[in-house]
Amino acid sequence: MERINLFRYKKPILKISSFLTLTLALLLPVFAMRFTLDFYKRSVIDSIYNNHVRIVEKYRISRSVSLPNVLSTIDAINNQLVQTSKRLQTQIDQLENHIKTFNERTEPLGNILRTLQRNDSNWIVLREFVYADSVKISLYELYDPSSVKTADQLEKVLIDLGYKVTKSNEYDAQMTFLGKRISSVSMEGRR
Repeated sequence: MERINLFRYKKPILKISSFLTLTLALLLPVFAMRFTLDFYKRSVIDSIYNNHVRIVEKYRISRSVSLPNVLSTIDAINNQLVQTSKRLQTQIDQLENHIKTFNERTEPLGNILRTLQRNDSNWIVLREFVYADSVKISLYELYDPSSVKTADQLEKVLIDLGYKVTKSNEYDAQMTFLGKRISSVSMEGRR
């Protein structure tokens, strides 16, 4: 026999069993997603702990999944690292300034030493070399009269570096057997 709906305008009534089935069908994906995300979160935390065991042991980070506690611990560690970074940057800046001033102070010394080293035809023996706020150099020089004396080159370098130079030739004599001259020169440069 066929069923025929004789009441076309009848209100459909939802049965309790249908309501519970639909509710369960709607809530089931929500619970499944929650449990999946919780499992994923725990597995990620476990993998982080396994990969960074030293850090976990050093900072005594617990495996609790309590997010606010973990975040506060991470913030505290981050603040500590920021402070350490600032302190190290301050020390680096101080060292850079020290190196810069050291280079600026020793640059004239380098120019003086290069001048003393440069001339191979003249022989030089330093008697005294003092480098502080002022420069004091005393030397013996055996030089060829046709070339420029190293003492004169040194005087020019000191003047170029901003020193006021006082120079005294203690003696200058002819060496007949070498065809050269020997001199004793003292000079002092002050800024």
